[in-house]
Amino acid sequence: MTPKPSGTFEVRGEDNTRDELRRAKRKKLVWGWIDSFGLQAGDIDHLVVTRRGGLVAVDSKWRSRVDDATEMARAAQKVRLRAEALTRDFLKGDSRGSRRAKVNPLSVTSVVVLWGPAQHGIPDGASIDGIEFIAGRKLVHWLRRLDGEHVDEAAADDVLRQLEARRASTKSRSAASS
Repeated sequence: MTPKPSGTFEVRGEDNTRDELRRAKRKKLVWGWIDSFGLQAGDIDHLVVTRRGGLVAVDSKWRSRVDDATEMARAAQKVRLRAEALTRDFLKGDSRGSRRAKVNPLSVTSVVVLWGPAQHGIPDGASIDGIEFIAGRKLVHWLRRLDGEHVDEAAADDVLRQLEARRASTKSRSAASS
């Protein structure tokens, strides 16, 4: 396969994941998601608010073969920690109590979604250091199997709105410093 015009296979992996998330939304498995959430120390490819599984931090990868799975798991673990810190920050409200979260901080699950030839060698339930590895074409099936924290629509809307506002303010700060 050749890369899309953007020129990188990683972008193709993120695009493919986005397509699968659209399918999951049509099937009412997720409320929504935020793509490419930039942080000071890296980024999160996709933050997904599920209906029955809290928040899922997705690290999309395009690989011809898996020869660095431990490193990918380590990177996904960092993504999970970033996502947990992010949800704690915006869901706890400020210390004066003027803004209170409508929900408790969501549980965060971090996964690596593999695209490219490597996805065909990933067995169901593959996990390293608590990070699940999912073949890209099985992402919707994996989301369907989630049976954890229920997230109602109002809470999901609130989380997505706050994530989008945080992403917009992060982008404007980085543009101003350029």
